[in-house]
This record gives sequence, structure tokens and C-alpha cells, in this order.
Amino acid sequence: MVITSLVMILLFVGFVPLLVLQRGHVQTYDEARKEQRLKNLADLNAENDRILTGYRWVDKAKGVVGIPIDQAMNLVLTELQTTRPHAAGPIAPPPPAASPSPAASPSPAASPSPGTSPVPAAGAKSAAEQQSRTNS
Repeated sequence: MVITSLVMILLFVGFVPLLVLQRGHVQTYDEARKEQRLKNLADLNAENDRILTGYRWVDKAKGVVGIPIDQAMNLVLTELQTTRPHAAGPIAPPPPAASPSPAASPSPAASPSPGTSPVPAAGAKSAAEQQSRTNS
């Protein structure tokens, strides 16, 4: 019985380092996922590099072609050097408000009767008062 126990202990002590070494070689889920993500990133970078450095059709039906980014930047710089940007002018005022349509005219009770002048609102001065002040 002692010999059996001693053999079992020795086998256990022998298997532990073997299992520890094997664990280092077994790929975990996170490591496999990391490798897949790195492969996807490398593929994406290669595709982007191919697009940015080569000629390609953007829309063949419309005749739109993509050119290498270096050449596109040089074309833009040349265009900017020939046509200098200019300062922006003043901002145009908004268009005047549209006049009310005949259908939206006020009711007859609110409009002055023919032959009478409209009553100015409270605090408003008549045109005659304003003109007499400017003349004096």
C-alpha cells in the first residue's frame, strides 16, 4: 500500500510539469480572437492602401475614376495656387416677407370703412407728426 501511494505521488508530481508545459501551447479563446482581429485589421489596411494608392472606378456608369491620393493632393494644391481663395463678401439680407394673399385679408369689421383714415396704434405717431418734427 505504501508503494502504491508512493507511485501515485510520483506520477502526480511528474504530470504536473507536463500539464503546465502543455497549457502554454494550447491556444485560448481570447488568443484566437485576438489573432482573428489582427488578421482582419491587416486585411483592412491592405485594402485601404490599395484604394489610396491606385486607380479605380468609383462609378463606371458616370465615368468617375479614383486616382492615387498623392496625385489628388498635388492637383488640389496646383488648383489652389492658380485660383487664390478670396475673402467672403457681406452676407445678403434675407428676402422680404411675402405679402399676404387676398384670401388671408382681415375681416371687414377689422378694416376701416371707406373714406376714413385708419386709427394709429397706441404709442404710434402719425406720419404728419413725424414729418413736422423732422422739418423743425
